Amino acid sequence: MNDAILLFDYDGTVRLGTEHASHYARLVAAELAPDDERAFLAAHAAFLAGKPTTASTFDAYDADNAVRRLAGEFGVADSVRHDAYVATRKRMADGEFAVWAPKGFREFLWSLPRTIEVALVTNAPASSLEPVVERLGLDGLFDHVIGDAGKPEGMDAILDELLEERAPDALLSIGDIPRNDLAPAADRGCATAYIDHYGRPWPRATASGATLDELYPFIHRWITTR
Repeated sequence: MNDAILLFDYDGTVRLGTEHASHYARLVAAELAPDDERAFLAAHAAFLAGKPTTASTFDAYDADNAVRRLAGEFGVADSVRHDAYVATRKRMADGEFAVWAPKGFREFLWSLPRTIEVALVTNAPASSLEPVVERLGLDGLFDHVIGDAGKPEGMDAILDELLEERAPDALLSIGDIPRNDLAPAADRGCATAYIDHYGRPWPRATASGATLDELYPFIHRWITTR
């Protein structure tokens, strides 16, 4: 059995880039009257610029979540929004949007002891993951790739499966959305590393950084001292 587990989130953690989210926003906004369409897209662009202008986007988790919240604010049916999300993820898998991995992430994974188990867990459609992970240069570097995870509710079953008979302190969960990526792990005593993109501290995090590469030293220390 491996010594410890690093559980990485995907969007905003391992896969960076928001070009797809702008397309997603355009698909959803196209369902609206022209004035509302413009207001929707302006609010989403303001969020991407780090200057949210509406209550629905002020505490949005990320660029995709901002679209979801704006869709609710503007009365777009959730089924319509979901179809736009799935269509956007398919186009991402087809290579139509700019995506990239965090600085030095591939090298960081290569530097880990072989006893460390590495998992990628995401709510993104499982069918969209393999081609994007390959484009990121990360194919073959995860022991587990789990899509359609249903976080946060689905995290308990995933944590049970990953930990097996290991104690909770054998797992470090790394992500940028506390509610989805970190709180379920912290609730059972796992360590957490929070990527704080928007300057919104999460006091329960074991460690925090503005980018994943800022957290590499902490992750290495956690591996060697746990």
